[in-house]
Amino acid sequence: MRKKILPTIILLLILFVIFFDIYIKFFNEEKQITNETAKAYETTCGIYKQGEVQIGDKNISVDIADDDCKRDFGLSGKISMGEDTGMIFTFKKTGNYGFWMKDMNFPLDILWIGDDFKVVGIEKDISTSTYPESFGEKYFARYVLEISAKYCDKNNIKVGNKIIFSEK
Repeated sequence: MRKKILPTIILLLILFVIFFDIYIKFFNEEKQITNETAKAYETTCGIYKQGEVQIGDKNISVDIADDDCKRDFGLSGKISMGEDTGMIFTFKKTGNYGFWMKDMNFPLDILWIGDDFKVVGIEKDISTSTYPESFGEKYFARYVLEISAKYCDKNNIKVGNKIIFSEK
């Protein structure tokens, strides 16, 4: 009887070690993805400043693209973005600013925002396959906010909504 119990115990220990190893690898991968979306975005343009945009009762953590290099690079090449995160593009003056999906890995909702911090235009669920098409030139805006696709529909964001923007 002892001869049968020992191999069974060894087999159970081996299975436990294998499943534990798989669990640890999965947990660390999840943690890494979460940390990637939470840390400050850094590109060849440098580290983006951090800020927050509030629309109604929703808060969105944003990277701030506030110079030509950062505005040109935008979210290009970024692997993923959390649902309550985004990027706000700030311009020195109000104008018609077109945006495209060059080198993007996920779809976006894009909001154009005027000097008075009201949403003046929205383009929803823009696919990565639309490049080189450009969006938003028809909106006269000072700020442009890129957020996760379908965010506007899920959170009832519409033209005319007021935003509050602050740097951290």
